[in-house]
Amino acid sequence: MSEPYRINKIQENWSVVIAIMFIASTLRAPLTSVGPVVNEIIKELKINDSIAGSLTTIPLIIFAIISPLVSKVTSYLTISRTLLLLTILLGIALIVRVAGDFNIFLIGTILLGVAIAFGNVLLPSYVKWYFPTQIGIATGMYSAMMHFTGGLGGGLSVPLSTLTLFNFRLSLSIWVILAVLAMLLWLPKMKKSAKLEKSSVSDAQIKSHCKIKVFNSKLAWMIALTMGFQSMMVYSVVAWVPAILINRGLDPTTAGYLFMINQFAQVPMTFIFPIIAARLKEQRILVVIITALFLIGFSFLFAHNLVLLIIGIIVAGLAMGACFSLCMTFFSIRARTSDGSISLSGFGQSVGYLIGAIGPIFMGFLFDATGNWNAGIIFLLIMPICFLIFGYGASKDKVIEDA
Repeated sequence: MSEPYRINKIQENWSVVIAIMFIASTLRAPLTSVGPVVNEIIKELKINDSIAGSLTTIPLIIFAIISPLVSKVTSYLTISRTLLLLTILLGIALIVRVAGDFNIFLIGTILLGVAIAFGNVLLPSYVKWYFPTQIGIATGMYSAMMHFTGGLGGGLSVPLSTLTLFNFRLSLSIWVILAVLAMLLWLPKMKKSAKLEKSSVSDAQIKSHCKIKVFNSKLAWMIALTMGFQSMMVYSVVAWVPAILINRGLDPTTAGYLFMINQFAQVPMTFIFPIIAARLKEQRILVVIITALFLIGFSFLFAHNLVLLIIGIIVAGLAMGACFSLCMTFFSIRARTSDGSISLSGFGQSVGYLIGAIGPIFMGFLFDATGNWNAGIIFLLIMPICFLIFGYGASKDKVIEDA
């Protein structure tokens, strides 16, 4: 798919930007809302800690399976129509997930993973296609919205679970409201964008001489592995940091609020870092900064002091926001075309989330094996080092079409 015939500007397309941001708002809160009420889920669904860790891991495995298939679906439906369908599926999944026992919960979680996988892959590609001269700003805006609502998901989960007899089921299903709003806002934009995408397909086919083989690209592998350790850190935090905070003596509500602070701390970095990254030829200094923030933030989780825990949560949140948005920016700036971006995004997220899925399960295993979280925190400290190694290679000023 070639770029739009007219270069679109954010200032002239606020309705499109708002619709994109509402789609983004549905891609994290359904996952971050699980961690703070995981003990309640364990008790009511009668599962152990390792299985509870899989509730966060299952979507990651689904991301890994579905991501490579996204480009094939969009080549038939267009990105715009696929984005509409994912919001519908996501809304259905949120209801199904809380509609019954653990088996039904599992089905809803799988459907949720499919919907979010499409959103994760398509938003960077759509932004590259629709706003080719403002990739950093557009990426920052939807990433910030994603993490803001992710923060709400973590912070409001426990309070919402105490409001009614539906307990955690209300906490996990209330985000269907955002899915419905995203669908309503995107529907009128989808019709116009789909026509523009269709009209640009033939031009793209003329320009494309060969299919991009991302599997053979060293740069693509560097980006995928960078994404992998980013995902491992983020979803390990989402799955278990609330439980770690409770283990450090905090009550569940306070732990939930600290988790919300962690998510909110990500918001400014998710906005700022894509803008900086898009302006730099190489992003190695950003990778070093992110690694340092992770190491500092995770180290403070050993503390039993509330002030130190708050500092650690905030610093880790800064790192998480910067890390995620840098990976999303890589999917745009490390490809020459939007087609290349979809291929890179699908491949990178498939490999990345497969690696990321190891984190929550292994941390749950470490806790079951040792009876405390110290080994899990050490495991968290190893992850940024791996991110540094591969992120350094992903920061080279190249594109996958040439690499």
